[in-house]
Amino acid sequence: MWSLAVKDREQIKSKILAELPEDEPVKLVDLLLKLRINPQNLIAGLQSLVANRLLKVARVKKTGAPMDEVWIARNEVAESELTEAGEGDWLYNPQLLAVKQRQLASLLGDDSKGKIIGLLEDGRPRTLAEMKLQLGSEELPPLGGIAQILELPDGRVTLCTTAVGKAELERRQQEQQLLREKLKDQESKLKDLFRDGKSASREELEAALQGPVLPGVKYPVVRLVNGRYAQADSPAAWEDMADYVAARGPLSMEEIVRKFKIHSSLVADLRGGKEKEPFIRLPNGTITTSGTPEGRAELTRRQVGLGLKERLEDFYRRQPFFNLGQILDSPEQRETAIQMIRSDGCYRINVQGVGLWTSPYPHSPRIIAQELKRLTGLHLEAGEGPDMVPLTMIASRSMTVAEAADKLKLREEDILNLCELEELSSFRLDGNRRLWKDEVRDIKYRSDLHKLVKGASKLTTLEAADLLETTPEQVRRLVREGYIKSAGEAKSESGRSGILVRRGDIQSIKERLPGIEHEWSLATRQPKRETASKVTRREKAPVGKKRPRRAAAPPALTGPVELDDFQKQAIQAALVGRNVLVAAPTGTGKTVIAERLIEAVIERGKAAVYTSPLKALSNQKFVDFRQVFGEDMVGLVTGDISINPYAPLLIMTTEIFRNRCFSEPEGLDDIACVVFDEIHYLDDPERGTAWEESIIFAPPHIKFLGLSATVPNIQEIADWMGEVRGEPVEVVVETNRAVPLAINWITSDGAVLDEDEAREYVEEAVRKRAQEKKAERQAAREEEFEQRSRRWSKRGARRSRKPVRSH
Repeated sequence: MWSLAVKDREQIKSKILAELPEDEPVKLVDLLLKLRINPQNLIAGLQSLVANRLLKVARVKKTGAPMDEVWIARNEVAESELTEAGEGDWLYNPQLLAVKQRQLASLLGDDSKGKIIGLLEDGRPRTLAEMKLQLGSEELPPLGGIAQILELPDGRVTLCTTAVGKAELERRQQEQQLLREKLKDQESKLKDLFRDGKSASREELEAALQGPVLPGVKYPVVRLVNGRYAQADSPAAWEDMADYVAARGPLSMEEIVRKFKIHSSLVADLRGGKEKEPFIRLPNGTITTSGTPEGRAELTRRQVGLGLKERLEDFYRRQPFFNLGQILDSPEQRETAIQMIRSDGCYRINVQGVGLWTSPYPHSPRIIAQELKRLTGLHLEAGEGPDMVPLTMIASRSMTVAEAADKLKLREEDILNLCELEELSSFRLDGNRRLWKDEVRDIKYRSDLHKLVKGASKLTTLEAADLLETTPEQVRRLVREGYIKSAGEAKSESGRSGILVRRGDIQSIKERLPGIEHEWSLATRQPKRETASKVTRREKAPVGKKRPRRAAAPPALTGPVELDDFQKQAIQAALVGRNVLVAAPTGTGKTVIAERLIEAVIERGKAAVYTSPLKALSNQKFVDFRQVFGEDMVGLVTGDISINPYAPLLIMTTEIFRNRCFSEPEGLDDIACVVFDEIHYLDDPERGTAWEESIIFAPPHIKFLGLSATVPNIQEIADWMGEVRGEPVEVVVETNRAVPLAINWITSDGAVLDEDEAREYVEEAVRKRAQEKKAERQAAREEEFEQRSRRWSKRGARRSRKPVRSH
């Protein structure tokens, strides 16, 4: 068989022109069988020749033929020869060659297969080389596609109908029968070997089978991790699977199915929610065993929650609202109780700072309203009527922020501003803010609604400065000194945070601003006079003796932070759930302990509180912690500002936390720890009660971390806290000062100076300023003298008419 070695269209065209007769047309099929070229390459070459008008093509229809045929001819062929081929138009149209190449390929293959079958019909087996030599072809078609051909064990081929072929087929049938008998015997022996559900070693397995396991055995035998063999879905296989799961940790159901689908009954039970010892299904859907820490924790959780279900059912029937403090016997039951409550269809609601859970059972509307007023002080009008679920009653009498904005034709931002000013009451339902329909309906018809909305809108410091006709720094000073309350923060395009103020506050202080600025100017002048009167001149250093500036300090080293021993001790004690007091000098890294504890609390899905004695310190910690944990994770609550009050980490003053312990202890259910910064304020005669009452009245589940640099009697405080909280307090004391105290001065250009350098710098600056003032006064006198000279030159030398005494 001739085959084109190079896929070059020009070579194919040359081959076609060389083999095509010059005196008669040729049928396309005959040309294919003659040239034995791939039909696709042949058709492409012919179409190129026809398009270049070197060949003509026609679809000829002969009388009695079922379909037309494609003929090809040179230009030199006479018309009489073309007519004898049949009826058809001879054209230079390549589209006439668009035939079914698959049929041509099958024709070419059938011709080759027929020659091979005819060669082997004599009954003598042959090798491939012998067939190529006898057929005179370089290549043979795939013999696997010829059903009549049979390959012998020695590599030769023959036909199935020959004597050699029939003998080979009979031999194969005998082998298959023998193999089926062996497979059946091995399956029976395997069933007897693993009847007890135990595993067997490789030697025991091969001894029982008198050889290795054959590949075709259908009995489910699996190789275990320890190298032994067992029946799939047997106790031994389950034990091996349990060891694998315990070593790899909890696995998802998809991983279990993918790795152990051969254990069909066990996998089906696990997917259906059933458990078989020792496997345990965790609440997140993963699978583990009772021997892992996760499995033991799950069993403990289930043991803790045995009596909670009946207690919850009793509360559901008796009360429309409840809190966890009424249900839990110990803090360990908290996680289990929350999961059960949520699965029962209860929702968390926070009304006027009081956090409650709604009952999933129906109650009388009058009872629901009475309980809501008793617990939160909120009055809802409700009379007798059919029982309903508390959540349904609350949802039917409230609306979302978006619905309120649509009803009032305002923006959602305007609605939130009105809520912050307490013009509209709002509450939280499962974390989402909602408003009461009655209040929204009442405020809709108020004549001053748009004035309220405009006054509640927030402005940046730049917009407020334009409204007050002053500078943004003056607006920020008004906020710092308490003339205006901050309304939150806004981020600029550069990434910097700026404060927001309300338009109503700006408009109300506009008339008072001149008086306030006058007070600022008086306060600025007074310290300058006092400082000027106290300044004494010191002896000036000799010329040429000026001390050279010190070299800049080398850059700080970067790398992983290595904690000190006291930090590790405090962090370890706090993470295991103990109350901790830390006394360490300033600059030794007490805040790192708080950061590690807060990070662990947030990872568990809980919340934390960081208290400080000063608003300025709270503001500073608010900025610092936002850089550590992210802006959405940190909130600030002080007496005059509230930013992101539902964040998992809240920065507040100690008095704010003390007030929450009294007013809304249920709202502290999610708080896991409280950090007291500067806890030595507990000794303050006026404010120390805030720290004492916070420690005494905080819920039992809250843990404390106290930080201070000046606590001489820290052990005494720890003993008192342990007595109050009912558990010992870990005391960590560090006396080494990591950052030494030193007094330096810094110039306006950022240079750090010691005392002598600073005095020289100040004296030089004073001297330069005196020279500048002297030059300014001299210039002013010269300018004044020049102006007088110009005036006198205009008047001329005329004498004044005024009497001398008037001068």
